[in-house]
Amino acid sequence: MSEHRDPVEYDVVVLGGNPGGCAAAVTAARAGARVLVLESTATLGGHNANGVFAFDASDPRTLGGVALEIQDIIRKHYADAGVDDPLFARRADQVWESHVNATAWATLTGGTRNLSVITGAVPVGATREGRLVTEIRWQRAANPSGDVDPDDTVVHVVRARIVVDASYEGDLLEWASIPYDIGREARSAAEPHAGILYTSDRDPGPDGVLAHSVLPGSTGAADDTIMAFAARLHCRWYDDPAPDAAHRVPAPPGYDPARFSWKPQGRGPGGEPIWFAGIYVVVGNRVLLNRPVGGNELSGPARDYVLAHPRERGRYRQLFVDHALAFLHFVQTDGGCPQLGLTDDFADNGGIPYRVYVREGRRLVGRDRMTESDVSPYITGDDHRPPLRPDSVAIGDWPLESRACRDGIEPGRTFPEGWLFNRTAQAPYQVPYGCLLPRDVDNVVVCGPVSATHLAAGAVRVESTRIHLGTAAGVAAALATALGVLPVEVPLGRVQRELLRSRVQLTYFGDVGYDHEHFEAVQWAALHGVVPRVDDWLFLPDQPVTWAELAEFTVRCLGLPVSVTGEHFEHVRRRDPAFRWLESLYDFSTRAGVDLFGLRRLGAEQPVPDLLRLYPGPRLLPQRASGQPTATEAVQLLRQVARVLGAVADLPDAAPSGAMSRSQLCALLLAISDAVAEAVPAAGA
Repeated sequence: MSEHRDPVEYDVVVLGGNPGGCAAAVTAARAGARVLVLESTATLGGHNANGVFAFDASDPRTLGGVALEIQDIIRKHYADAGVDDPLFARRADQVWESHVNATAWATLTGGTRNLSVITGAVPVGATREGRLVTEIRWQRAANPSGDVDPDDTVVHVVRARIVVDASYEGDLLEWASIPYDIGREARSAAEPHAGILYTSDRDPGPDGVLAHSVLPGSTGAADDTIMAFAARLHCRWYDDPAPDAAHRVPAPPGYDPARFSWKPQGRGPGGEPIWFAGIYVVVGNRVLLNRPVGGNELSGPARDYVLAHPRERGRYRQLFVDHALAFLHFVQTDGGCPQLGLTDDFADNGGIPYRVYVREGRRLVGRDRMTESDVSPYITGDDHRPPLRPDSVAIGDWPLESRACRDGIEPGRTFPEGWLFNRTAQAPYQVPYGCLLPRDVDNVVVCGPVSATHLAAGAVRVESTRIHLGTAAGVAAALATALGVLPVEVPLGRVQRELLRSRVQLTYFGDVGYDHEHFEAVQWAALHGVVPRVDDWLFLPDQPVTWAELAEFTVRCLGLPVSVTGEHFEHVRRRDPAFRWLESLYDFSTRAGVDLFGLRRLGAEQPVPDLLRLYPGPRLLPQRASGQPTATEAVQLLRQVARVLGAVADLPDAAPSGAMSRSQLCALLLAISDAVAEAVPAAGA
C-alpha cells in the first residue's frame, strides 16, 4: 500500500455523510472549525437518500435545527418544480424522493464555509496514539455503493484533532480499539423485552392471546444476532404486463418463493386491491417496495456485514440486494403485480439504492448507556415520560423497535423472532451526552453507533434522532476546538446552551416551539427538572404561575437546597406536593435574613381574620399553593433571591395587577442564573 498524506490537518473529521454526519459537519463548520466529511457512497444523505423517505419522527414537532433547514430546502425544491403531490397534504412530516434529499444535503453542505466533503471516500483504518485518534485512512470507491477495488493500493491519510463517528457500522470503534457491543443483551429489570423474544404485534397470538403480547418461547436469553437489514427498492407502475417486459426481474439463483408473501394493504370502493398505502407511497408517483415480514428484509448476513472490513463488505451487501430483487420477482409473478418495476433512480447502479438499510451496527460502550428504561416511560419513568436527564443533548420519539433477528416465521407464529414494535411505550426520550463519549479515547465523539443496548438502539437509530445527535457532536467538537480542550472537557452547560440556540430541543414540549419567545428559557428550566406532568407532553407556557410553581421553579433552576425545617404555611400541609418547595424557599429566606413571603405583615393585629382562622396559636404564612402571585410580587421575590446569590439581575418591572406566566418565570430565572454565573468569577478575582 502507498500512502498519500493530506497536507491539511483538520479540526474535525467526520466519518459518514449521512444526516447525522452532515449535521455534525455543518454545525462545527459554522462555529469556525475546519471540517472534512468522508462519505463512502456517491451521495450524501445516508438512508434518507437511499429509500427512507422521511426522518421517522413520530411527531414532526420534535424535529429541530438542521432537520428544519433540510425540510425548507426540500419544500422549496418541490415548490420551484411546481410539484403539488397529494401526499404532502396527507402526511404531517416532510417526504421526498431519494435524489431530492441527496441534493438538499449537498446544497446545505456546499453552502457552508470551512467545510469540505469527499464522496466516494471509503474510510479503511485509523491510527491511535495513547488516548487520541490522530489519523484516518481512506481509499477511493470503485463504484457508487462504496466498494474498494481490491487491486487499488493507494491510501489517503488525513490528520484530525477531533473525529466524529457518524457511521452506521461503527468501524472506527474496531480500528481504534474502542470498546463496543454487537448483539442482544439478556432480559433484565431495566430491559424486560431484551433477549430472545416473540410477540404478536397487532395480530392476535395463538391460544387466544391478545394483540401486543409477549408470547411463550420468549426466554430473554442474550445472543449475538442483530436486526434485519433491507435493500429498499424504488418502484413504479408500467403499462406493459408482459412476462418479457423490460421492467421484469428474472428469478435470481436459489430463488425460493416460499420465503415471501404479498397481499394488498387495503381495498378500494369497488373491492380493487390497494397494494401501497401510508409510508410506502412516495412523492412523484413512486412507491417503496418494503415489507418487513415475508418481504425484502434479511437478518442472516447482517452481523457479518457489519463486522466485515469495508474492503470486503460488498459481497454481503449483494446478499441483501439479491434478496430484495427476489422479492420483487415474487411480487411480479406469484403476487399478481406484473406491472410493478424499478424506477430510473440510481441509473448508475442498476436501479438499486447505493446503501442497504443498516438498522444496527457496532454500539459504543460509552461513559453512559441508554437502555429500554431510558426510552419507555413505564420502567423507571413516571408513566408519562422516561426518567428525565439533566445531561440531555438530544431528543427522540421513535418507539422501541426491533426487526427480525432470525429469518423466517416459525409454525404457529405470525411474526419472526426478535420482532418488537412497542407503540404503547412510545414517548419522547432524551439522550445524555455520555452516550456520545468513549471511555478511554478522548478526542472521538460518536453520533452514529452511540452507546445503547440493542433495544434502545432500535429507537435511537432513526434519522431524526441522528440529526440531533450529530448536531450535539458538532457543537461539542467546535467548542473543544475553540477552547483548546477535548470534547469530554467541554462544559456540558455550554454544549446545551449552544444546542438550544441551534433550535434543538433537549426536552420535548408540544406547545413550546422554536419560535416561542421563551423557547431557550423553558428548555433550560426543563433540564433543571421543571417538567410539568401534562397530557401530550405540554408545558402550558402561558398559564399563570402559582405560588407552588414559583417556589418549585426557583428552587430547581437556581439549585437552592431542598431544606425543610418546619411547617410555616397555613394552607400547605406536609403531604401536599408543594410543601417541600415552599418550605425550602422559606428556609432559604430565613437563613439569608430576607423576607420573601411577607413575614413582617404577620405581626400586625387583624382581629376578624384571626377570629376566623381554623387553628389558634402563632399565625402562619397565608400563601396557598394554588394561589397566584402578581407579577410584581414574583419579580420582587426573585430580585431578593438574586441579591442573596450575589448577583444583580436585570429583571423587568411588572404591572401590579398582572400575572406572571410559566414561560416568563423561566426567562427571569435564566437571567438570574446567568447573572450569578458572571458574578462568581468576578468575586473570585
